[in-house]
Amino acid sequence: MDIPLIRDFYVGYKAGAEWANPTVTVGEPVFVGAWADPGSGKELAVGLIEQGYDGIFVAAGKSGLGAIEAIHQAGINGFGVDACQDYLYDELAASATKRVDTAIYEMILNAYVDMFKGGFYSGGLGEQWVGLCRLPSEEPFWEDVFDFEHTPLDEEILAKVKDARDKIIAGDITVPSGFG
Repeated sequence: MDIPLIRDFYVGYKAGAEWANPTVTVGEPVFVGAWADPGSGKELAVGLIEQGYDGIFVAAGKSGLGAIEAIHQAGINGFGVDACQDYLYDELAASATKRVDTAIYEMILNAYVDMFKGGFYSGGLGEQWVGLCRLPSEEPFWEDVFDFEHTPLDEEILAKVKDARDKIIAGDITVPSGFG
C-alpha cells in the first residue's frame, strides 16, 4: 500500500542500493493496494520484470508471496522483508528483518528490572531491533528457525553489508525516512 511505512522501506532500500552501487537505477515502487493479494503481487512483479528490472525488493505482506514467485520463475534477484524469506527460493539473496523477538524481550526485561514506563520506544540496527538476515549475527538464527542453509555470500558483498551496518550504527550513514 502507498503508506508512509512502505515508503520508508523504499527510501531506505533506494539509499542503500545507491550507496552500495552509485550506478544502479532503482525504479519507483508499485503498489498492490492490499496486504493479502498474491495474484496481484505476482502480476505487478511480472510487469517490472518485463520492463527489464533485474531485482525486486518485496514489502507487501502476503501479496509479496506472489511477487516472490515471479522472481523465482524469472530467475532474477529478490529481496524479502520482515522475517528471513530466503528459504523460499534461491533467488532471494537477503531479507530485511524486524527483530520483534528482541524488542519484546527487551521490553519484558525492562519491565522486570526497571518497572516499565509507558511511552514510545524505538530501536534500530544498533539495538538489533531491525537487521538483515545475511548479517553474521542473524544468519544462524534464521537458518535454525526455517531449517535451511543460506548460499554463502561473496566475501566482497558480505564486507559491503558489514561496512553499511557499521556506518549506520556509528552515524556515518543516515538512513532516510519515508515518514515525512
